[in-house]
Amino acid sequence: MNNINKAIEKFVAVLSDRQRNVIEKRFGLNGKAFTLAAIGNQYGLTRERVRQIESSALDLIRKQFGDDKDFKQIFKVCFDLLEKNGEVMREKDFLEKAKDVLKNNSLRAEQIKFIFEIAKKPYYHIDDKNFYSFWYFGEKQIESAYGFIKKVEKFFAEEKKSVSHKELDKHLAKFVKTCGLGGNIALNYIAISKKFSTNTYGDFGLSKWDEINPKTARAKAFLILKKHGKPLHFKEINKKINDLKIGKRLALFQTIHNELIKDPRFVLVGRGTYGLADFGLKPGFAKEVIARILKEKGPLKKEQVIDLVKQERFLKENTILINLQSKKHFKRLSDGRYHLA
Repeated sequence: MNNINKAIEKFVAVLSDRQRNVIEKRFGLNGKAFTLAAIGNQYGLTRERVRQIESSALDLIRKQFGDDKDFKQIFKVCFDLLEKNGEVMREKDFLEKAKDVLKNNSLRAEQIKFIFEIAKKPYYHIDDKNFYSFWYFGEKQIESAYGFIKKVEKFFAEEKKSVSHKELDKHLAKFVKTCGLGGNIALNYIAISKKFSTNTYGDFGLSKWDEINPKTARAKAFLILKKHGKPLHFKEINKKINDLKIGKRLALFQTIHNELIKDPRFVLVGRGTYGLADFGLKPGFAKEVIARILKEKGPLKKEQVIDLVKQERFLKENTILINLQSKKHFKRLSDGRYHLA
């Protein structure tokens, strides 16, 4: 069904020029939607007067087309879509599904809003700091959605870690069972909340977490290294941040390097190459690494020292041997093994 444009044109054709202009601007039928104040400024009218013109225009359309075949068909398709998806649905998601069922890829959210406004249902929640804009049937559905969102938020706050989409499905299955919801309904409930988000790698968690919504250079670098699972050169970390488009601005490798140096979570393992302390890496220069290994393992042959150091640092064999020759720090035993001086 792709005649929604013609239907809307038919609806507004019964209006006076001023009524039509107000309706088209208020609902953004021809582009951007305007506030009452903005329209009032254009016509030299008060906000209240513009609201009255809008109200009378909508009443006229309802009177003329309340039983119109096209209107009933469009409204029923949209209404049924919302009902099948738990009676609460984020506007963005609703629009994508509506495009499919109405077979109209050019369908806009403003047109849907106009149709629902004529019908006086369902209700519309405006985008705010906690929720994205969404459609809902009534207070009962809102209470159900809010209650479910609180349970999921509490769960992740206690778990303190993100999950893959596969793991999310498993967790939601448990919530759905205890709450008596359908899987798609649970996802629609979560989708309206700004408390949750998905990062570049598809991991789901709380929006306030750095690994889900990294805002600083350190947070972005930490996420890259954590997902990569092994050390990377700081320029490669920078490249991955930009390639994955983590953040609105391009990252600068100088900034990334400076942040890696200052944060103890990052461990230098070679020239410009960093890993995470979470990998089991410990800070220190070559001599310090050798000293720690000998202290933990006891006397070792030079081959053993080289092997263990290379597990932690990207160093040349000769570099390790030169540091091992420091008589101030290390002692060579009669059997060829090395120990702390």
